[in-house]
Amino acid sequence: MNTIIFGGLAIISLFVFFNLAKVKASSKQLDRPNRINRFQKHSTNNIIDGESKEIIEDDEKDS
Repeated sequence: MNTIIFGGLAIISLFVFFNLAKVKASSKQLDRPNRINRFQKHSTNNIIDGESKEIIEDDEKDS
């Protein structure tokens, strides 16, 4: 009896899961600029050109 109940529950769960998988996000969610690049389709360049200074830490400051 448990096999029938849990088997039916599994079939219903799979049916619901596959029907909900067809629901797509809105274009507002898909086209936002800060979207995570999960599959590396678009290469993003995070390097900003500009000036930089080297930070030198002195050991004498801590003493």
